Amino acid sequence: MRENRSADPWSAFLAPSGQSGGVRPPGAVPAGEPGRAAGYAEPGAEDACRRVLAQLRAANGPLSLEQIHHATRLGLLEVADAVDVLRERGLVAVEREIDEVVRLTGE
Repeated sequence: MRENRSADPWSAFLAPSGQSGGVRPPGAVPAGEPGRAAGYAEPGAEDACRRVLAQLRAANGPLSLEQIHHATRLGLLEVADAVDVLRERGLVAVEREIDEVVRLTGE
């Protein structure tokens, strides 16, 4: 009998959403569960936040999520997550014009 395997080798290490999987550091709380502080970002997400802020400062004006994505070379989800964290911290505001635009708040 043949085993059903994914073409993606990482899928063996990643758990489907909603299921526990992998190894977490002691005391770690899974994303979306109680215990996460508002504005909390994973360690790798801090770099994304810094890159998004740097791009907004360099642009000297509002940028769309797509423009930030292309300028920083981050994935769209990484940009969206970073913008959410920065918005919760009060560093950026998201406004809906033709597209969603992100602008720095009065730091």
